[in-house]
Amino acid sequence: MDNCPHPAARILLWCGWAVAVERAALPELSLLAVVSATAFLFAPVRFQLLRLLRRTRWLLAVLLLTYAYTLPGVALWPTLGWASPSIDGLQQGALRAARVGLLLAGLAMLLAYTTRPQLVYGLYVLARPLSWLGFDRRAFAVRLGLTLDYVEHAPKPARWQDALLSPLPDETTPTVYTLQVARWQSCDVAVILAGLLLAALS
Repeated sequence: MDNCPHPAARILLWCGWAVAVERAALPELSLLAVVSATAFLFAPVRFQLLRLLRRTRWLLAVLLLTYAYTLPGVALWPTLGWASPSIDGLQQGALRAARVGLLLAGLAMLLAYTTRPQLVYGLYVLARPLSWLGFDRRAFAVRLGLTLDYVEHAPKPARWQDALLSPLPDETTPTVYTLQVARWQSCDVAVILAGLLLAALS
């Protein structure tokens, strides 16, 4: 398993990407969109991004319509009166949907080249400061990993009613969840600095 960059460093890099996408002005946002389009050329990233966009398509549509019909401005179709979306609302809604799309593009890059155990271990490492407050990060990692494994391997019912009526898994069955430890390397410092640079330049 390739552990360079470290899973925690990859997650921090995505956090820096998320801050940059959220805070970037339109010119910088266009540059980030070009970077995302370049990553889209790789098949694993393209598969993950299309899957994420398919699952969030209604959220993106609701964002666009909410902005279009709630923000004041010049009506797109004046003859419709109150039923017409505003031009300013459509522009702001499209901008918000674009930001969400870029966030998903960064997440697709993370998911394409980071396995599920690596993600869980990365969150386990990043949760270390919370252990000083009494947070049990080991139990968190085990529960998260087992939940994700169950969601992936559980049989998918044909109808949502069947999912509600299906019996719960037997919680008395002992289950062991093991994470592979990854060591910090010199490349991880560069990745974290790249994430900080993204957040700072936005």
